[in-house]
Amino acid sequence: MFTTIALLVLAQSSSVEFAAMLDLDGDGIIHPMEAADAIQMLIEKEGEGLPVNEVDDLVEDHRWYIEEEATYFVEEFDANADGAIQFFEVPEDLLPLFKITDEDANNEVTVEEVMKVNPDTEEVFALAEIDEIFIDLDKDQDGKIELRVFEEDDEMYARLITPFDIDKDDSISKKELFDGYKTLDAPVLFSIQGDTAVMEGVIGVSTPFRVMELVYYHPEVKTIVMLDVPGSIDDDSSLRASRIVRKHGLNTHVPSDGEVASGGTDFFQAGVKRTCGNGAKFGVHSWAEFGAEGTDYPRDDEVHKMYLDYCDEMGIPQSFYWFTLEAAEAADIHYMTSDEITKFKILTTPIVE
Repeated sequence: MFTTIALLVLAQSSSVEFAAMLDLDGDGIIHPMEAADAIQMLIEKEGEGLPVNEVDDLVEDHRWYIEEEATYFVEEFDANADGAIQFFEVPEDLLPLFKITDEDANNEVTVEEVMKVNPDTEEVFALAEIDEIFIDLDKDQDGKIELRVFEEDDEMYARLITPFDIDKDDSISKKELFDGYKTLDAPVLFSIQGDTAVMEGVIGVSTPFRVMELVYYHPEVKTIVMLDVPGSIDDDSSLRASRIVRKHGLNTHVPSDGEVASGGTDFFQAGVKRTCGNGAKFGVHSWAEFGAEGTDYPRDDEVHKMYLDYCDEMGIPQSFYWFTLEAAEAADIHYMTSDEITKFKILTTPIVE
């Protein structure tokens, strides 16, 4: 009897974990195209199915992968090889990220904590930045910073975050700032307008299946109008989404008042026909990962391969990729000149006046 109960619990656990693997954007809902995209990533060859009797093995492999990645992460910083990251082993500029990950607040980060709270995520980066802001500006430590304090410190930043003051008390709490950051990094959505789809938002894990939805449910769409796509938080997802665009023969266009940057610029290059209005902005910079940027690796390093392969697939010269690494650091942005746009074949036809 107890064996039966144990097997039932394990089966339920596997089912929940498998469902979580299909819920790519973590919103608690598995959309049809989301499941298709997730399954495609789990199987080796495009178009093949997923055998039901292999699901438990996939869940177990996923558990092992998450633990292995967390172990590698810890080992990278664990100078004394004691199996955990002590705060003294962490570079000062990364310390706020590790403090967020240290769930039990004992000044060390374990593999288990990294598995629960991955420090190499946009959410943790945002929380760490917010903590730093409050350490600097919340002088009375009451958990709120008056808007006038932000204005005295950085007038431009103050204008950006003023709408985050939801309760209209002329101050910003940590929660208001975090929720506000999330609106700035809202994921890509498409608005259908005749034979065009207006694209706005940050490219992320949900973007490939949103593009799949666009292709399947709106076959009338021929052109993606990229109004405001400031970048991506996941290069793998960005390139997968871009390949779907090219495979289905969609065009891309940035209007005169539009702006794309970073992964948004990469996505634009997937268009079969690529056009823009006069005044459109194309931003580029180096990619970055935890503690490193693209320029930190020699040109023959394997890390560059997926980007160079993408350039080849899209008919973009590989020199464009090397240009983006040198044009600006990851924390900065370079807006391409008209000569650079021409040199690197960003457009297929001249700028629309």
